[in-house]
Amino acid sequence: MTDRVNSFRKILTNPFCLALDLRSWEEALRLLSRLTPKPAIVKIGPLLYLRESGRIGEWLIRTDQPVFLDFKWHDIPNTVAGSVEAIPGSSVKLLTVHAQGGKKMIRAAKDAADNRESSGKGRPLVLAVTVLTHLDGPQLAELGIQGRQDAVRRLGTLALESGADGLVMSPGDLPMARKEWGKEPLLVTPGIRFPDRNRIQNDDQILAESPENALQKGSDLLVVGRPILESPDPPASWSQFLLSRASPPEA
Repeated sequence: MTDRVNSFRKILTNPFCLALDLRSWEEALRLLSRLTPKPAIVKIGPLLYLRESGRIGEWLIRTDQPVFLDFKWHDIPNTVAGSVEAIPGSSVKLLTVHAQGGKKMIRAAKDAADNRESSGKGRPLVLAVTVLTHLDGPQLAELGIQGRQDAVRRLGTLALESGADGLVMSPGDLPMARKEWGKEPLLVTPGIRFPDRNRIQNDDQILAESPENALQKGSDLLVVGRPILESPDPPASWSQFLLSRASPPEA
């Protein structure tokens, strides 16, 4: 895992992933054309893909833009493996599964990713989502989970033991994660916000952090969506994020 993850870390031109949760592919391409420098990687999830699957599939085959395919697969192992194998092109560098799918499912995703590499399709890193970032204490209790960080710890350990290359978690879970698993796994964090900016409408991210704090706590990649997408001036907001980054502390 280490060599593969470190190779990915080396291609990151900046620590930001832009979530393209938009209503049309034209809108997504228009936004990308306005941002300088480009995001290190862009995230495509079901919201956009289901609207524009054919066009995005063609784009994935021909683009050199690194892509994070965030479908959070949670299904039987055969279905997940087949989904990973069906990803078009070789531009997808990261994909997500739910850690709650269990060891066999995660291992099936990992094996399918390995098969892509051996067949020349490109080997995406498999990230396991631990606890969704919108779940607060009462919602977790409804699911029978009595402690967020304990759940992140248990699910993260299960995922990494099953072959996952990294984990997705809220910024507030990062200190525990680096203490528990060290530097090796790739840690990806949504919920990146500027605390002094206007609040995002209907914001459902909890444990949000600034870019500086998330990086210093050990994140490898910061997923930014609505602070850019809902900004009246996306290029200016993007520049502010780039200027805000701070290098993680030295070992």
